[in-house]
Amino acid sequence: MLQRIQTIFLLLACSAMLIACATSLGSFTYNGDRMVVEAVGVYLNGELHHFTWGLVGIGLISAILSFVSIFFFRKRKLQIRLSKVNIGIMVAFYLYFGYLIYKLTTTGNLQFVRMGTGMVMPAVAILFVVLAIRRISADEALVRSLDRLR
Repeated sequence: MLQRIQTIFLLLACSAMLIACATSLGSFTYNGDRMVVEAVGVYLNGELHHFTWGLVGIGLISAILSFVSIFFFRKRKLQIRLSKVNIGIMVAFYLYFGYLIYKLTTTGNLQFVRMGTGMVMPAVAILFVVLAIRRISADEALVRSLDRLR
């Protein structure tokens, strides 16, 4: 199980999503005040302004799904399907973040300052899951070709 490269890719995707849940997603100025957006909440001048538990939930579900799909190494088709669902969940992370930013821009003057580490991590996780799917598919093709020889 751990000797397969796709297991390493899935573990890296899991850790990338955990990093996305733990670090800052971005810094903004909101009506002249400093605002930091994290997966847990929106902090305005260091104080919690708005909870964003949905981002944490989506990130943790994606991390758990990456980790759980490692243990389906004997059911490669199911592992591929779980990985594709996981990519959809990671895209939902970005969509929900975009919705939160849209909601904040409609209530005040929001200006972008810098992007945080947590904003890049879901894209990195998507890349790792795509690489894992490619390797799982190659394993499935190898097993099918060996079954034809029997």
